[in-house]
Amino acid sequence: MDAMPEPVIEKSGVAQAECFDNIPSLKTEIPHVDVRVRHKKSREEKRLVRKQDMLILPLLSGSLFFGYLDRGQIGNARVMGMQVDLRLTSQQFYNCVMMFFLGYMVLELPAGLLLRICPPRFVLGVNAVLFGIFACAMASAKSYASVMVLRVLIGFAEAFVNNAYLYISLWYRPNELSTRTAAIYGMSPVAGAISGIISWGLEKHVDKVLGFDSWQWLFIIEGAITIFWGLIVIALLPGLPDTVIQKGNFFFRHEDERKMISARMVASQNTEGSRARYHQILIALKDPKMYLGSAIIGAQGIGIGAFSVFLPTFIKEFGFSALDTQLYSMIPYAFGLLTLITVPYTSDRLNRKFPILLGCLCTSITGFVILLSTTNKVALVAGACFVLAGAYPGLAISVAWSFTFHGGYTKRVTTTWASQIFIQCESIIATQVYDHPPRFFKGHGVALGFYILAAICTVIVYFMLSRANADRDRRAEELVQSGQIDDSADKTFEDLCDFHPRWRYAL
Repeated sequence: MDAMPEPVIEKSGVAQAECFDNIPSLKTEIPHVDVRVRHKKSREEKRLVRKQDMLILPLLSGSLFFGYLDRGQIGNARVMGMQVDLRLTSQQFYNCVMMFFLGYMVLELPAGLLLRICPPRFVLGVNAVLFGIFACAMASAKSYASVMVLRVLIGFAEAFVNNAYLYISLWYRPNELSTRTAAIYGMSPVAGAISGIISWGLEKHVDKVLGFDSWQWLFIIEGAITIFWGLIVIALLPGLPDTVIQKGNFFFRHEDERKMISARMVASQNTEGSRARYHQILIALKDPKMYLGSAIIGAQGIGIGAFSVFLPTFIKEFGFSALDTQLYSMIPYAFGLLTLITVPYTSDRLNRKFPILLGCLCTSITGFVILLSTTNKVALVAGACFVLAGAYPGLAISVAWSFTFHGGYTKRVTTTWASQIFIQCESIIATQVYDHPPRFFKGHGVALGFYILAAICTVIVYFMLSRANADRDRRAEELVQSGQIDDSADKTFEDLCDFHPRWRYAL
């Protein structure tokens, strides 16, 4: 077998030359594509990416929006009288909230594997229909047991929502993922704001209409809209890229587009036609990068989780009136949303993950230090702004970067499942440690510790990946100089995962 030609890379390191004609089959050879090199898109590729953005991102963002809406509506329902009407104790209500996370974590791994077995439009669309149905059913709950069961079922259904991130990792290059991840995850704060507005309107105008309480209408209306959205996803969401390449799609009908999609799969270090390979689960469990990446992602969960629940309490304890608390609570979220839009975009433009993620973590660390060290009201609000300004983009970038840690679809699914366990567990921790007002030293201290740990893990991962890249570059150069061929070079990423000699880690 002849040695494959080395890639043509401009000396400036600004662009990597690629040809969209005569694309090799990924099943027979692995092209050498260096994700560390910034890629300059052709006009045609830019048009293709815009089409993907206009079709895929709204569908997935909508699914995430309704997922966050339905999982969090129980909190609004509590304020509207659900807990009193069902005679639930505070502990029983808390147990109902936690049951969602149990269902979510149990099915996360099978849900990811199912994406390679069933068409994505059914996996992501049907799950939206299901959690919409279960949300509607919450309106008929009459007891503690019925609420517990329905919350588990909602968790089961919403476990499939995270497939959105796996799905886009197959459609987009590594230097495009942070922006798209942020676009999808950005639905979380939006859903929180919209849910509050809907709840206010329902409680004010439809309480007792047709014999239903306002909290029951909340479940019925939000659930029904979710069902409708799921049907739209079933109708419009394209298949996986390799399916579109082989069979075409109504939205990607031209041969040139399908060639470009294939080339972009190559550039993303994905393998066409990959299937669930269960030995990769064991490979993932033995890989320290999975635990380091999960620790990085999980730390964001304790910051975002705590502030999503307790931010109004924090602001009020700073010494503001009840009315001013509502106003000042918006400011940290505004900072978080602004950085969620701009920072991941900057990361993709520069094709840099490590320094920007580390900057996000340090920003949040600074915020927690301020919260722990001062009693000045303005400084405390600024500290809260620092926390969320780092946490929201930090989560988007860390999720996108973690996809580049792992080759092999099943390995990537497994590591995504592990990171979700970390982030959900740390979100639960956040609800338990903020129990000593007004300064919340224990809560802020625990969160600060997790963020410092995440920063250390980020540095460790960077040096691990840099060393692996350097070793593989050196080995490749030695083979070229000696005229030898690496015996494993003709295997796919599905065979060797990210330990393939041609795999390079994004930095």
